[in-house]
Amino acid sequence: MKRTEHSERHREICPARVISVKNLSPTVKGVLLHLNDSDRQATSFLAGQWVDMFIPGVETVGGFSICNSPRSLEVEGVIELAVKFSNHPPAHWIHTQCEVGSGVDIRVGGNFHYQSTANKDLLLIAGGVGINPLLSIFRHRRDLYLDNPESLSLAKTTLIYSAKTYKELLFQDKIEKISQEIPCSRHYYITKEGNDGTWPHSIPRRTYTNAKISGESLLRTVGSHTKATDSYICGPPAFIDRIEKNLLDVGFLKGNIFYEKWW
Repeated sequence: MKRTEHSERHREICPARVISVKNLSPTVKGVLLHLNDSDRQATSFLAGQWVDMFIPGVETVGGFSICNSPRSLEVEGVIELAVKFSNHPPAHWIHTQCEVGSGVDIRVGGNFHYQSTANKDLLLIAGGVGINPLLSIFRHRRDLYLDNPESLSLAKTTLIYSAKTYKELLFQDKIEKISQEIPCSRHYYITKEGNDGTWPHSIPRRTYTNAKISGESLLRTVGSHTKATDSYICGPPAFIDRIEKNLLDVGFLKGNIFYEKWW
């Protein structure tokens, strides 16, 4: 709460119920929350925002980025979270006590979110569980494209996703499904382990690389469109600082780079 005290927040705090808990990786739990019809308007969010989570019996307020698109809240009444294990009380509760039927209260907030710009290239760069808000933006971009393909017919959508190990690359099945629905490219970087032969083969518009993201790799991916591209970064603070410098070094405009540091 201290770190985000200057962030925009909804006034309303609404009840939600856990309808699914599952392991997404050795260190990350996926949680699906359901809201009653009467609370959906009060919890409407912009792609990229987060929720404060108030957990009965846990004094500390949790803060978790939303993974799903705003459309899925409107249609299905759900908010999807992916929480990495830690001893921080809210995250620890999710990994050790949260179960189907658990009740929590949530409030939407955050200044980091998708900027509605028609026919503009989009670059999403995630480090670890920083994929969460960027997946929300990626899904929202899919929804916009399917609603009106002409509005994004000339725009490129690129997702770059870095994790320490292959198993920590979350949501690959969902990302690949979206890639069948909209024109996009995705590039995965694994930094702490080599390919043991189980990684998928790289194909056009989908690559796997055993290295860190660099300025040169960003330039190869985006090409000459650096000044016409909106970039969204999410990950640990040091990751954000390094990627922002890389983007600026290869010609991206500072005003087109969006991120939020709060952990």
